[in-house]
Amino acid sequence: MTTPSSPCSSSSSPTSGQHRRCQVQESAAVDNEGDNGQVVHGIPFPEAIEDVEGAELSPPRCEWEFRLAATVPSPSLAGASEAIGSVDFDPAGRLLATGGIARKVRIYGVAGLPSSPSPAACICVPAKLSSVRWRPEEGGGRAVGCGDYDGVVTEYDVERGVAAWERDEHAGRRVWALDYAPRGAPTSMAASGSDDRTAHVWDPRAPSGSWATARAGGAVLCVEFDPSGGPQLAVGSADRRAAVYDVRALGHGAVACMDGHARAVTYVRWAPARRVVTSGADGTHRLWEWPAAPAPELSGPAREVRSYSGHVSGRSFVGMGLWRGAGLVASGSESNHVFVYDLRWGKPVWVHPFDVASDSSSDAGGFVSAVTWLQGDADGGGALVAGRSDGVLKMFTCQPRRGDTHHQVDDL
Repeated sequence: MTTPSSPCSSSSSPTSGQHRRCQVQESAAVDNEGDNGQVVHGIPFPEAIEDVEGAELSPPRCEWEFRLAATVPSPSLAGASEAIGSVDFDPAGRLLATGGIARKVRIYGVAGLPSSPSPAACICVPAKLSSVRWRPEEGGGRAVGCGDYDGVVTEYDVERGVAAWERDEHAGRRVWALDYAPRGAPTSMAASGSDDRTAHVWDPRAPSGSWATARAGGAVLCVEFDPSGGPQLAVGSADRRAAVYDVRALGHGAVACMDGHARAVTYVRWAPARRVVTSGADGTHRLWEWPAAPAPELSGPAREVRSYSGHVSGRSFVGMGLWRGAGLVASGSESNHVFVYDLRWGKPVWVHPFDVASDSSSDAGGFVSAVTWLQGDADGGGALVAGRSDGVLKMFTCQPRRGDTHHQVDDL
């Protein structure tokens, strides 16, 4: 793919027709798992990695206790593909949606997963899915949006199992990513990234209306709105760059540009205090920050704070998610592990191998392709879900270890 002289351009454009579709990803990792509910003691990684500005003050250590809460076996039949490309908790944390190669959106009740791993609902869709996101609304669980390989973004009514609306403004080029602005944001917005090298921003209440466009030097592989409700959108692309835009002034270009990955940027996730974590096909995650600018035209490159390595990512999307309240990054790996990093340290604090030996449906050559966190208060614990390229799902609960005092996320 060609690389333009400037990665941070944008424009506005009218709209055309409509349509339908969706996609997938996966991940996993640990040393010793046992039956559901058993503590899984991760593989330790004692060595520290150097900060961009110098040596870190202490070696990485895991302040969290992970327990395997549920395993959902692959529903695939012989010869069928069930690769999971995307997983997402609904805003209330009651439901989990998955999507992928199988052309199905599966909805699971989180509370019932340990005893009943069957989906509560299944929506058949017309194309392979790359992205599944719940619409943020009070109570949650009523609508899920999907981006697909046919270049269509579709929102489904979960209760009725039918499409509420669809848009095909990416000219049939694969949609890699979809996101909604958080509930409480000043404006209702959605964004999609596509092989056509654009990220579209539009109002999901009128999805066929006009849109604004941010352009990149390669396929746009990931998008995420600032979850705190700010007017910013982070975008990552196949040209190895990521950028942050002010959606109120896309025509001014990027507020911050992040240029440091050796290969495509596959995921972007917002961290607290105006920071962003990016994931690349070069096998690293990177934490970035930038100063507040008085105007978009006065912005510039972001500063790389730290790089995170240990997982394997070079050929496949392996998933990456950030638990913002605890400062923990989770990712899948082509080594068939789930990795968890603490934002303070460059090496993982917890690693869990998917136990392929105990899963008769598992393919030993598979990998962890999608991960997501149940966002919550760090003191109250959280949950991590990882999906594999054969359709197996695992959910882990995450609680503070007794006696550990946790850092303030804003001080990372």
